[in-house]
Amino acid sequence: MKQFGRIAVLGATGLVGRHLVETLLARGATDIVATYRARPAYEAKGLEWRHADLMLPQSARAALRGVNVVLQCAGKLSTAAELRRDPVGSVTDTLRIGVNVLEAAAAENVDRLVMLSSCTGYPEARGIKEEAGMFAGDPPAAWFGVGWMHRYLEKQLEWYCRHLGRIGAATALRPTLIYGPHDDFKPESAHFVPSFIHRVVAREKPIEVWGDGNQTRNLIHAADVASAVIATLAQDKGYAAYNVATPRSVSMNEVLTTLLEVDGFTDAKVVHLLEKAGGASALEVSSAAFAARFGWVPSMSLRAGLADTIDWYRRTSTLAR
Repeated sequence: MKQFGRIAVLGATGLVGRHLVETLLARGATDIVATYRARPAYEAKGLEWRHADLMLPQSARAALRGVNVVLQCAGKLSTAAELRRDPVGSVTDTLRIGVNVLEAAAAENVDRLVMLSSCTGYPEARGIKEEAGMFAGDPPAAWFGVGWMHRYLEKQLEWYCRHLGRIGAATALRPTLIYGPHDDFKPESAHFVPSFIHRVVAREKPIEVWGDGNQTRNLIHAADVASAVIATLAQDKGYAAYNVATPRSVSMNEVLTTLLEVDGFTDAKVVHLLEKAGGASALEVSSAAFAARFGWVPSMSLRAGLADTIDWYRRTSTLAR
């Protein structure tokens, strides 16, 4: 890690950012700039904390001053629950953050930048999604705004790197649905995994599931996303975009059943609200190109990842005290 110089982790207190910092430190990084805004900073040797409101261009520039590598995972969550509550706010906020970060990185002429993008940009069509198909039609209606936002940021990054040469090497990673410790567990904005975990730990009866629960999602643990981000540091020039996914998608019923088993909630009652839409199954994406280029494979099984997350939530939540 020392060969890369000073590494900035933007959004270092969030779901992926926290795992990135932990992984970098475990691999010997000693010069990390970590940014935070609302969530408090935490103690870790080798970190230089910078408070940054990345919604402000000048704050983004200050956060990146003097760094060589930028790992951009700052932004607002655009979960289905959040988009129902406010279909615009999280999208436009993440766009502003992304634009400011990329402008600052280009102004600082950083050597490498890795940006978390999203699979929400893929058009709705049959078949497994591969990288070249991202712009072959509009994203689905439910993800139209957030999908186009991520598409725009990818193109801005490509522009700065490939066409203007202001960023040495750049990678956009398109992970599937990320979960794990340090996720957002607030009922009003959480996606279904932390929502299920909250209700299992609270021993809620009954646990209500919208729809029949057969809709599928491709879940990836934040630690695996962190390892994917670090793997891309091997790219020393040019621009590329890759999917990052696990080998198979799982139903919401399978996720809930696994959580009930690992937490010992043997007398749980599950009720399916068939009159409420549970959402369509997620698009299937392939991460074969990323695996072939960097030799990356996810290491966390669904059961191990859910057990890790629910254990962390039990240890940190006031529900368990």
